[in-house]
Amino acid sequence: MARPINKLSAKAVAAAKQGYHGDGGGLYLLVGPTGTKSWVLRYQKAGKRREMGLGSAAVVSLLEARQAALQQRKVLAAGVDPIASRRAAQAVGMTFGEAADAYIESHKASWKNESQADQWTQSLKDHGPDRSIPVAQVDTAVVLRCLKAIWSDKTETATRVRGRIERVLDWAKVTGLREGENPARWRGHLDKLLPKPSKLKKVKHHAAMPYSQVPALMAQARERSGIARVALQFTVLTAVRTNEVTGAVWSEFDLQAKVWTIPAERMKGGKEHRVPLTDAAIALLKRLPRNKPPFALSENGMLNVLRQHLKHPYTVHGFRSSFRDWSSEKTAFAGEVVEMALAHAITNKVEAAYRRGDLLEKRRELMQAWADYLA
Repeated sequence: MARPINKLSAKAVAAAKQGYHGDGGGLYLLVGPTGTKSWVLRYQKAGKRREMGLGSAAVVSLLEARQAALQQRKVLAAGVDPIASRRAAQAVGMTFGEAADAYIESHKASWKNESQADQWTQSLKDHGPDRSIPVAQVDTAVVLRCLKAIWSDKTETATRVRGRIERVLDWAKVTGLREGENPARWRGHLDKLLPKPSKLKKVKHHAAMPYSQVPALMAQARERSGIARVALQFTVLTAVRTNEVTGAVWSEFDLQAKVWTIPAERMKGGKEHRVPLTDAAIALLKRLPRNKPPFALSENGMLNVLRQHLKHPYTVHGFRSSFRDWSSEKTAFAGEVVEMALAHAITNKVEAAYRRGDLLEKRRELMQAWADYLA
């Protein structure tokens, strides 16, 4: 009979005491005298017993360790010594850019939407280590140079980039491309070198553009082509959040029914949201290629167009406020219709319990009035 595998559980890993604890297939959890835990793969090659480290259990999960062990068993099955293969890979070297691409390719199938891979790629290109640097040579100094440039004024982006660098370097370590501690880890390392994000002075957001200026902004955005300009126009027309646009995939759109359905997992409130599409919004979508997500942009793609190209000191998110002000001052639509158009949660628990519909047709009239105003 074949030896059982996957014998350990997350609970067993957490409770494990000193010694070797087998998971099957040669994978072991090694707990040292001081309680440190690491993963090792035991195998035999040319009559010799060998032991290969697969990373610290503090950064490599049980699932990741199993995946790494399986990969190395495949190397062994091909007649190659995994340790020798690792050393050869380190000698040849893989760049950080290649490692980032490989990580993204191996994980994107498990991500919520296709555009997440594009966001990872773009953010690491914009703010990560130089793509040409060997991944084995990415150290604390390299990581700090990347993060210090944006840590204070783009804190949310910086923390996201730090986490992405950390994951790429963990992947590189598990696959044998680097050794040692992860220089991008926060706890016990970068938290000693950078101020906590929560302690930084919050950046004062610019006021929303007055609604009277938005039609001129839309005309200005139409003067030139470009995906970011199209995305900005679409965002203003639909009054949705930036990440809801950049994370969109074609399967969410029903152009015949003129409805865009944003799934619950992509909504701030965790509830599915249907957006009625005007002819103007549909016309923008029809200009885009179908072989990739419609608005595959970096997190600041639209903001860069607004600030650097169109020269306006506002935020993209502020157009939701512009829409809200316009609807209050220039239309007779009920406040509940406007609030539902903005996908705001109903604060009154009794009202929320009894409301079943999403006022789609009333919101369709509202969004058409907004589109007419912008045109």
